[in-house]
Amino acid sequence: MTGWLERLLRTIGAAALLLLFALIVAQVAMRYGFGVTPFFTEEMARYALVWSVLAGVAVSIRTDGHIRVTFVPDLLRPGARWYWMRALDLLTAALLSILTVAAVRTVDFAGGQTSDGLQVSLQYPYAALPVAFGLGLVFLIVRLRQSWSGRPWKGAG
Repeated sequence: MTGWLERLLRTIGAAALLLLFALIVAQVAMRYGFGVTPFFTEEMARYALVWSVLAGVAVSIRTDGHIRVTFVPDLLRPGARWYWMRALDLLTAALLSILTVAAVRTVDFAGGQTSDGLQVSLQYPYAALPVAFGLGLVFLIVRLRQSWSGRPWKGAG
């Protein structure tokens, strides 16, 4: 299940990045080549950037590829390192839970607002927040469950 969700997020992120690139190239070409800039390109590019970054955040949680400072875990023995990393994962899960709830409230709040250029509901660009944080939380819970089988004392005694 999580593999499918990861592929979906990677596809969304890549499509958003491709859209961002195309919009910026079109905007620059039209501005300097024809002296006119379509009103929607900058706003759509901004939304595409948000979606690509937040999809990448969720995928990096799934793959354990996020940036971290490792000098403390490197100083610890394997058993203590395992506990340290799980404690950080639990703190991250708590943070993602709070962010997901706040993001859902933000999307609900944005329901009555429209964007300046495109005149679309702001719920659509803001929907990236609960999607990314919620799926990041799911991925982290799965990773925590899997880490239990990789605990250092497994099979000892």
